[in-house]
Amino acid sequence: MVDLLERIGPYLGIAAFLGLAILAFLIFQQAREVRRLREWAGRAPERAADADEATQAAAEARGESRELERIPPGDPGPLGGWWQRVRATSSPRAAALNRRLPVDPRYLLAGLAAVIVAAAVLTSGFGLIGGDGDADEPAKPAKQKKVEVAVLNGTQTVADDGTVIGAVSGLAAEVADRAVKSDGFKPGKEADAASGLQETTIFFEPGHEPEANALAREVAGKLGETPVTPMIEEVRERAGKARLAIVIGLDDEEFGNAGASSAEG
Repeated sequence: MVDLLERIGPYLGIAAFLGLAILAFLIFQQAREVRRLREWAGRAPERAADADEATQAAAEARGESRELERIPPGDPGPLGGWWQRVRATSSPRAAALNRRLPVDPRYLLAGLAAVIVAAAVLTSGFGLIGGDGDADEPAKPAKQKKVEVAVLNGTQTVADDGTVIGAVSGLAAEVADRAVKSDGFKPGKEADAASGLQETTIFFEPGHEPEANALAREVAGKLGETPVTPMIEEVRERAGKARLAIVIGLDDEEFGNAGASSAEG
């Protein structure tokens, strides 16, 4: 749960900031509309039209021209001429854009800059970009996933008269706890094998031979050298979902004196 919060924390922070930015946008939009209404009410369109007509009539009566004489500008130079052409081209477009936008363009630019700055701060603070503050801390090793191993008891035998002698009681649990259980392996299903084996053997599903070899090295100290072989059907049926299975043979029937302790119990 903590890892999940650490992963989604930066994105939640950015989403919250964007929500505030949208709210600010709506507030600016409302303020702009209110400003337009106030300007329109202050101009009083009817009075402005009457005043304009009266001014024009008075000017015509005096024979004055409404057009102001313009003083011819001096030579602006190459740079000045370029700037005048840019202003002449961009000013009408900017004015039209300003009329169409629900928010003053200056507010949009300020909001965009604020979003960029906040995103940079949030991502750095939450570790998306990451600083070197944790560089001195040793990296935590990834937790190794243990391989499941089925432990099957194959110590049953058949007497000369055809009588089946059952497997050593409790041997699978004993081997699972004392030999298989380790840092890299965990015991899976514990059961009797379909038939007995003379020698303890490790079986593996396709693609899992490296793990089988590692298991053989792991149990060598307790069971001795153990052969490794591909999985067979009768073992697969008893192993369940485990990709590795160790079938205990008659050579290890006295492992941990499982049979003796069971008999005493």
